[in-house]
Amino acid sequence: MSIEFSLFDPAKAYGGRKQFDCAHTVINKFVHDSLVSQVKRQLSVAYVLTESDQNDRFVGFFTMAHHAIDASSLSKLQLGSLPRMVPCARLIMLGVDQNFKHQKLGSRLMKQALAITKESSSRMGCYGLYLDADPGAVGFYQKLGFALLEGDKNPEPSPMFITMRSI
Repeated sequence: MSIEFSLFDPAKAYGGRKQFDCAHTVINKFVHDSLVSQVKRQLSVAYVLTESDQNDRFVGFFTMAHHAIDASSLSKLQLGSLPRMVPCARLIMLGVDQNFKHQKLGSRLMKQALAITKESSSRMGCYGLYLDADPGAVGFYQKLGFALLEGDKNPEPSPMFITMRSI
């Protein structure tokens, strides 16, 4: 089994994309129905993990976009004086098919997302990476250095942030 990371190509037919199941209804629906159009419309950029020896089977993905967050949202992090709107990257969605769980592919995707954030910060203003973590993923993101912005909002998604200096 050979798992490869690449930029998502909306013109390419990925094996199993329509059957992708990460056990999260919203993410599954997004992959099945909206991923291609979102990328084509340049509303986000997507990266994928594929199983190259299985017709580029769709294994996992994440989407990112430029974002800005109100500095007051970051006040809990005590980062000092910031402009009212702070430029950052946003991790919109991330998922790994259930058939590939427990292979650290989520961590692999996050390492790539953090590297892309770091690279983009050298080209334009980017103070860090923002995301809304699902309740079951808060601990995963905290282990990577993300901080809760409003406390754990379980059962709702919890806003989280990591600064560039922590990446």
